[in-house]
Amino acid sequence: SSGINAEWPLRPGYKLYFELKLDTRSTMKLFAASILVLFAIGYVQAVTQSYDFNCVTGDGTTEACTAVEAEGDTEALALTAAQALAFCNSPDNSVVDNAYATYGCGACATDAVGCVQCAAYANDAAASDCNTYAAPTIGWNCYNNAESTACTGTAISCFQASDTYNVTDDALANGGCGDCAAYAEANCKVCDTDLCNNAVRVASIMGPLLALFFWLH
Repeated sequence: SSGINAEWPLRPGYKLYFELKLDTRSTMKLFAASILVLFAIGYVQAVTQSYDFNCVTGDGTTEACTAVEAEGDTEALALTAAQALAFCNSPDNSVVDNAYATYGCGACATDAVGCVQCAAYANDAAASDCNTYAAPTIGWNCYNNAESTACTGTAISCFQASDTYNVTDDALANGGCGDCAAYAEANCKVCDTDLCNNAVRVASIMGPLLALFFWLH
């Protein structure tokens, strides 16, 4: 006998040792691979996308705005984020004599009183020039029944009875804000300055008086 036990590799102690050693190596490799995957996921850089749009800058004018940019995990998400940053601004025309009169690119400044903004991308579609131009709303006064009356609109206009007024119409004779759309052109006239219809009562009275004067003669 050589003194070597041919069965020694099969002894339980050695077998367990090699099995543990193999399991440890496999576990270490799996752990290292997991760390690399997690590192790769965390290290993915955000994607940057930009969005181009236009805004109105005045009556009949528009301009291309500086493209807005945003980041996202994917191109689609980045583009959506950029589109959400696209705004145009304009005056709030519900405000009479609004001091804010600017049209242009971007959202309203936080301290911009009288400014309104609109999204240049809305309802899943481009909405360039969303800040449509509108004439500003102004205030003025006209006489109505010899008293000053406040008026609003886009242009000063007061109406009154014309020099040839020859009907009985108290509303026309009293005068007021607006134009002659509701009256016969021959009996009505308009003017375009503040309180310009101050002779309305004279005109409405003089017509019948002159007629009477000529009839008597």
